[in-house]
Amino acid sequence: MSDESTYIPRENRRLRNRVFFGILLILIGALFLLSQFTSFEFYNWWALFILIPVFGSFSSAWFIFQRNGRFSEGVRSSIGGGLIILTVAVIFLLNLNWSAWWPLMVLVPGFVVFANGFPLPGSKELERPLAQRLYRPWMGWTGLGVMALGAGFLADRLGIYNPALVSLNWWAVPILIPAAGGVLTALRLLFSGAGFGWAAMSNLFNTVIFAAVGLVAFYGINWNILVPVLIIAAGLVLLVGVFRR
Repeated sequence: MSDESTYIPRENRRLRNRVFFGILLILIGALFLLSQFTSFEFYNWWALFILIPVFGSFSSAWFIFQRNGRFSEGVRSSIGGGLIILTVAVIFLLNLNWSAWWPLMVLVPGFVVFANGFPLPGSKELERPLAQRLYRPWMGWTGLGVMALGAGFLADRLGIYNPALVSLNWWAVPILIPAAGGVLTALRLLFSGAGFGWAAMSNLFNTVIFAAVGLVAFYGINWNILVPVLIIAAGLVLLVGVFRR
């Protein structure tokens, strides 16, 4: 991502800051007035200041979008960073119980990682073969696994559903999601005609790591066997690569 695509003129930054601080001060004053004349109580008013970097991230995304004329990497990363901070601000502003709502701090970052797992329309990255942008599908599948983990904890904390009714080690299932994604990515590499090169080998090895960790955790197997299993798996991957040539 070039500096040209993310640079925001100084005058635009000044205008953005003035608008935000004006709105912020009006909002704080209005809330204090509301608490004086009604039964409304606003405990965590200071959390409004957490919205400062949120506004900065979202406004940066808007200016970058206007500058490039499309939804670029800079826009996506700015929105993602703003969403994570916004989650913290909302929890404080609504005075939510952190012991119940903390899984949002897993779910939202997981969504941001998931969203970054896809190349954007109109980007030059789409013209590159899958073997040269292999990290994208892995980000997507890993983000999906983190989202599933956060959703499971959130459902449990809010009393919606207890995943432990299915398995005490249910939290290991999201670890297997990137492993399943790795298998699908391997098939995509195979059918794309990339052959069994470094991309396929690294993809396969990462798949084995996630699968081994997830299965050991899910079945409660002794963690001491994990290292030798991974060593054996690495050897098998290397051998498969040799015989596939």
